[in-house]
Amino acid sequence: MQVHPKRFWRITKRLSWAFALLVVLLVLFGALRYKQNSIVGRVNIEIIENPNDLKFVVEQDVKDIIFKEFGHYIEGQPIGKVQVEAVEKALEKDGFIGQATVYIDAQNTVNIKITQRQPLVRVIDIADPHYYLDALGQRIDISPKYAARVLAITGDLGVFAPNYLEIDNSRLRKAFLLAQYISKDPFWNAQIEQIHIDYSGEATLTPKIGDHIIPFGAPDKDIEIKFKKLATFYKEAMPHEGWNEYKSISVAYKNQIVAKKR
Repeated sequence: MQVHPKRFWRITKRLSWAFALLVVLLVLFGALRYKQNSIVGRVNIEIIENPNDLKFVVEQDVKDIIFKEFGHYIEGQPIGKVQVEAVEKALEKDGFIGQATVYIDAQNTVNIKITQRQPLVRVIDIADPHYYLDALGQRIDISPKYAARVLAITGDLGVFAPNYLEIDNSRLRKAFLLAQYISKDPFWNAQIEQIHIDYSGEATLTPKIGDHIIPFGAPDKDIEIKFKKLATFYKEAMPHEGWNEYKSISVAYKNQIVAKKR
């Protein structure tokens, strides 16, 4: 049977395209296999510095976490055996790492970018080992290598419970809400260095400047109002009396401020 020239041309064209596509697929498959079997050139680890210049995690820590999880380092491994998502998850299980991003570039370099968790406060409880809380209220264990210079919460807070933010009468929850407010205000964040919670749940603040204490009352009640009263007293009385004239400046009572001189 004779095939019309135009039809023959269309068939030939289609076969040519199919053959070309097959060749491209074979080349890509070969390149992929070559890539998968090629060896990791090097590992580039970048640790993002945080605002307080904390160094809870160093490059060797990242390598040690990977070795502990997989039984080997990444260097010298075939590219195909580097499971990017698994490496990210392994790193993010570490208490000091907030986020890990891992990718492989065209030069067979495995790039690892680490963001450290940022402690907001250090908790020093009478019945629980010391630990940090981050901005979300999640616990960070104390590092054996570095200490963060952050606001301290001390006193009778109760043993840490993972769901403490859901417990209305939790003394730790109330203290943390106060710490969050302080951390968001540049002046008070620079001025207040300690929140102490007594057995009844009342808070007392210790400032960095001035030899006085600040009885605050309930740490989760009228926070903004209390700090406004304290700011007014600082502005109007301190320049005339001096920072060391008072032994206590209480904002625990509603609608008043009670200052006691030495």
